[in-house]
Amino acid sequence: MVRLSRAFFVLSLFAASLSTPLKRDVVTVQNDITQKIGPQLDTLNNDLSGFPASGLTGAVAIQSDVQTLVSTVTATNNIQNTGSFSTVSGTAIIADFQALVPTFLATLVNFGDHRNAFAALPGGQAFILSELQSLNTAFGNYLDALKGGSPV
Repeated sequence: MVRLSRAFFVLSLFAASLSTPLKRDVVTVQNDITQKIGPQLDTLNNDLSGFPASGLTGAVAIQSDVQTLVSTVTATNNIQNTGSFSTVSGTAIIADFQALVPTFLATLVNFGDHRNAFAALPGGQAFILSELQSLNTAFGNYLDALKGGSPV
């Protein structure tokens, strides 16, 4: 009977520990930026660079790239679960995010450079506008979450 009670107690503690939300750390946020957002942004920029030569297949790839990037950037849970960053951690996160700026700007330039090619596709202009609006909203929310965790 004592063994059964002890086993029940241990299992109860184990179950309680699983139900407690895990606190995310700054490394998780940095990995999101450097290992998810960065590579996805590179993929989008590369697919844009290959357009219009890639044709409709390229346009579909670009749409998929944008949707994947928006989905990743929209998931701000890791930032929110981290809580407030220390000054050192906040500086590291900003540095990781700033490293993406050149690729982000190149991607925007690529969108602009290929506007005529997108316009040639049925619904292409509306498609690009919608994708850019989605990216704007997602990155705006992501930056708001980063600001919310920044040191006071």
